[in-house]
Amino acid sequence: MLALDDAGQRIIRHGTSYVLEAAEERVDAFRFRAICAEANSTSHGGEFERAIGLLRDALSLWRGPAIQDITSPTLNAEKSAWEEAKLRAVERLVTLEFARGHHSVLIPDLHAWARQYPYHEKLHCHLAEALHTGSRTAESLQVLARLRATLRDELGIDAGQEVHELESRLTGRPGEFPAPVDVPVNLQAVEALQRALTETTRALQLLQILTG
Repeated sequence: MLALDDAGQRIIRHGTSYVLEAAEERVDAFRFRAICAEANSTSHGGEFERAIGLLRDALSLWRGPAIQDITSPTLNAEKSAWEEAKLRAVERLVTLEFARGHHSVLIPDLHAWARQYPYHEKLHCHLAEALHTGSRTAESLQVLARLRATLRDELGIDAGQEVHELESRLTGRPGEFPAPVDVPVNLQAVEALQRALTETTRALQLLQILTG
């Protein structure tokens, strides 16, 4: 052991490395998890405003991506798990705030989350909903248009049905969700492949007989 402070933190030698030991209440990740659990329990008990406050407290502990600037295959799964936990907290907060009619309050946060997760369709839809509720429909449509452009240009995919349905509702026009594309089948190529497989099977059977 190299050091011990009043908060119970200490650095100990472990083989050729060092380990920092600290009580869970001193680690933001564990505090985040505990506060989220309390928020869930509180909301189930009907104390929605308190649950909202707790979720905001939990999310305020985040100062950037989980396990930032550390490259480790071992920690990749942990990193993904913590990011998913954060997104669940965000989703829960949005649900509670929207249910209380606090759409406009969330707009700054939703803008920040949409920038942080540029491919997250649901967060962009939440932002568009909040803007629309605040009589800012033109801005909400711009949010969805930018999302569709980002997905198309950077990932080569189209936005999901939820985005198209929301656009349709905001504009009052039928949605344009792309229908499944019928890919033409070359029947001659299929038949040729089937013949080749049949010949290969016969050749293998003959080989088994000759070598059996």
